Amino acid sequence: MMELDSESTLRAQIKARIKELGKAGMFISGSFMRTERKCGSKKCACATGGAKHPCCLLTSKVNGKTKAIYIPVDLADEVEGWVAEHRRVKAMLKEIDELGERLIKIHVRSRRRRERNIAAARGCRKEESP
Repeated sequence: MMELDSESTLRAQIKARIKELGKAGMFISGSFMRTERKCGSKKCACATGGAKHPCCLLTSKVNGKTKAIYIPVDLADEVEGWVAEHRRVKAMLKEIDELGERLIKIHVRSRRRRERNIAAARGCRKEESP
């Protein structure tokens, strides 16, 4: 990536991303999945090889173990949107982190450059005054 960024440009980009984060809606971490399953009733067609029932789950890791939460079918689309919003928020946070790192690196480089220029200017003045 080209080094055309300035501290003020990066700060403005960070501020814009943070403002965008403020517009985030409800979100939840995990993986959303739609599947089919048997209901458990021996009288149901699904028990004898017929069509299975739709099922939605939200899975996530807790202390190294997969935790699954059953999602009612009527809430599935909404929860799926929450998971998508979590991915979007997570991506924005990563972008803010990367912008922050670039800001720090640019600040350090410009400070070192200023210090060298000041030292060089002092060195020139000492040579001029006999």
